[in-house]
Amino acid sequence: MNKLLFLLVLIFIACGSKKDVPEPIKKPFELGIELTGTVTKIDSVESYYLINVRDENKGFRIVSKKSSSKPFNGTKLENGNSYFFKLRQITDRSVNPRVANYLDIATCRYFENTEICTESAYELATAYNVLGLYLKPEY
Repeated sequence: MNKLLFLLVLIFIACGSKKDVPEPIKKPFELGIELTGTVTKIDSVESYYLINVRDENKGFRIVSKKSSSKPFNGTKLENGNSYFFKLRQITDRSVNPRVANYLDIATCRYFENTEICTESAYELATAYNVLGLYLKPEY
């Protein structure tokens, strides 16, 4: 009788166990993107600079908090010049495009209380090596 009871409990446990269903694979955001790109536009909104940077494949709208100080030996960013950026991508509208031209759909994020949106083919990003409008020197 004990063996039968033990067998029934074992069957219940085996049948009642939850099957592991793998989660769908999602494309991870790329962290630490290194990009040599040309500054195409510099704008500002409230306490942030918006720096549009483009290389031959991608475009990023770098969000940089306004700062009155500049890094020692820092280089001021100017339109039309190329610079090396270390980026952290915030938005990626190409992960799951469901419409014909997904770049026409703006994606917005809040930085403190300021709403900043993507622009055309420019994804939102922050740069590790940008302070205000200055590129920090490499160490």
